[in-house]
Amino acid sequence: MAACGGSETGSSSASCDEAVDHSDLEWIQENVFTPSCASFNACHKGDALSAGGINLEAGMTESELVNKTSVTFPAETFVVPGDPDNSYLMVLLGSREGPIDPMIGTMPFKNPLLCEEKRDAVERWISSLGQ
Repeated sequence: MAACGGSETGSSSASCDEAVDHSDLEWIQENVFTPSCASFNACHKGDALSAGGINLEAGMTESELVNKTSVTFPAETFVVPGDPDNSYLMVLLGSREGPIDPMIGTMPFKNPLLCEEKRDAVERWISSLGQ
């Protein structure tokens, strides 16, 4: 399987600096999910059969993640609206402790963690869903 991930993972960049001002899904989609998750056929694109069937292309992300359970860990919900501490997405992004498939690891697959600023933007988005 080809590695997935963006060129700005794990280090400071313009989009990491910009992330501190965002909690909106539109920006997160354009700067996190699309370049790091949905731009690769082997990852979260289309049927995403090799990626738990989760399509993170634009227009699909919210319906694919919010209140949806993990196939690998059925007790885990990817995004619990308003509750990033109990959202499995934050575990997958490396921001929280929780179960991780050792064959897959954290996301993006086979790449360094997203910069903290982008992970924090995702956390703020999840928090905003409960308002």
